Formats: sequence, C-alpha cells, structure tokens
Amino acid sequence: MEFVLTLVVVLAVLAGLVTTVLVLATRRAVRAVQGSRAVRHGRELSQFAGTAVAVVRNPARADRTAAALAARLTAASMTLQREVDAARRAGVHLGEVPDVLPQLVGEGSALSRALRAEVRAPSAQGPRLADAARAHLAAVGEVTAAVRASAALPAAHGSVAAEASRVAAGLQCYSDAYLEIVERDPSRRTG
Repeated sequence: MEFVLTLVVVLAVLAGLVTTVLVLATRRAVRAVQGSRAVRHGRELSQFAGTAVAVVRNPARADRTAAALAARLTAASMTLQREVDAARRAGVHLGEVPDVLPQLVGEGSALSRALRAEVRAPSAQGPRLADAARAHLAAVGEVTAAVRASAALPAAHGSVAAEASRVAAGLQCYSDAYLEIVERDPSRRTG
C-alpha cells in the first residue's frame, strides 16, 4: 500500500512539473509571437483597414490628410527597419542608429495611432499632429538616407583583407628568401 501511495505522489509531482514547464513554455511562446514584428505590422495594417473604412463610410467627416500621414508614417518606419536590418546583415557600420531606432519607431507608432483617431473624430489637435508627423517623417527620411549611404560605401573589411593578404605575401617572400640563404650557406644552419 505504501508503494502505491509513493508512486501516486511521485506521479503527481512529475505531472505538476511537466504542467509547469508546459505553461511557462507556452507563455514564453505567446509573448514571442505577440512581440514579433510580423504581428505588430499585422495589427497596424488591420488598424489601417479600420481607418480606410471610416474614410469610406463618412468621407465628409473624415480627415483624409491625417489618414494619409498615418499611412506614410507606418511605411517610413517599416522602410527604415528594413534598411537597418539589411545593413546589419551586411555588417555595415550604423553608428548610433540601432540605439535610436526603437525610439523612432515608438514615436512614429504613437503619432500614427493619434492620426488614425483623428481620422474618425477630427479635433483641434489635428494641425499640431500633422506638423509633428511631417517633422517625424523628415527625421526618419534623414536617418533612412544615412543608412542607405552607409550601406553604399565599400566594405572596410575588403580593403583590410587585401592589405592583410599583401602583407602575408610579403612575409612569405621574406621567409622563402631567408630559407634559400640558409640552405646555401652551411655555416648558418642550426642544429
């Protein structure tokens, strides 16, 4: 009877551990999916669909400028992220751009959300939001242009690699010449 009771307790503990591990793994997976760029972009695109519906349903009341600016903000942010990702993969020097990128994206998303709300219910804040959006677009455009210019530069490692190859070839010639001299002159041989 004790054996059966012990077996039940051990199985219950194992079941609890397995359940805990599964719950934690599931939570981590859900957070990863929710935080992924694809889900974030999907969410923004669905919000743009709602904005488009609002403009179509009530075109007289909707602020089309705000809708266009919101779409341009999101497109500019996505373009910048794509350029930075490509430059990172290529090993391009980006300076402080990766540090500033999350702040730029966050600010752009906040402006885009505010502009989409402005589309549905225009307010007195509309012109101020439009000016802020245009300033943000100009800043993102400058950063994107800088990333593209940096990516267009010749890779620094290529010239360094060529220089290293030249130096290695020179050292090999020196070694070969030294061995030839040593082999010809028996007094210089060691050993």
